Amino acid sequence: MAQIKALDKKAHSGLKLTQDITFDHVSGNHILPLVVQEIVQAAQSYPILFVKDQNTEQFKVVALTGLRPGENLFSGAEGWNGSYVPLQVRTYPFVLVKNPDNADQAVLCIDEESKMLGESGGEPLFDGEGEQTDYLKNRAQAVVETAQRVAVTESFIEFLVSKDLLVQKKLTLRVNEDDKPYDLTGFFVIDEEKLNGLSGEDFLELRKRGALPAIYASMMSSMQVQNLIRKKRLN
Repeated sequence: MAQIKALDKKAHSGLKLTQDITFDHVSGNHILPLVVQEIVQAAQSYPILFVKDQNTEQFKVVALTGLRPGENLFSGAEGWNGSYVPLQVRTYPFVLVKNPDNADQAVLCIDEESKMLGESGGEPLFDGEGEQTDYLKNRAQAVVETAQRVAVTESFIEFLVSKDLLVQKKLTLRVNEDDKPYDLTGFFVIDEEKLNGLSGEDFLELRKRGALPAIYASMMSSMQVQNLIRKKRLN
């Protein structure tokens, strides 16, 4: 279980961080969150889909990494079995948490239960004076930049929803010819017909946002489902 705590120079003064090339913390995740700026790259490895948070009713864009819940076909013992690792996977074990009392403020936190953390080996987070090391500063900056991209992504998705461009999609899968087909549900995709039916003004708005490459990449990424099936057959 994750133990997210605010990064503290006293409590975490002796901690060091090693790099986990397997990204074991998402080994049981069949979907991984994406930001809009990485969709074009991610679409070369994963099917890109949208899911709705049942608690907040907000949509998120995700990469499909497994053919069943709890399965990740890319996280292997020898490393990540794919050409692209999503940003929010790479920034772990750091996370930016909004201040519940002030939406304009956020706190850099760390998962204290991460296997990447220890007191021997790896990169120190703080120096002998209790100040952040350059390594930590760089990692923190990456987390902040990713959080900013998440905000842009939320705006992108809000526009898609406002124009009713997301339609529910059921994935019917069969790994081997002798297997019984089964369905993966709860996903949404961009409706090509509705996209083509947008007014010139709305289409121009998408172009101004720089969203068109991400939209078309997500639509083309459906072919990556077959790549997942091939990975599954080899496992």
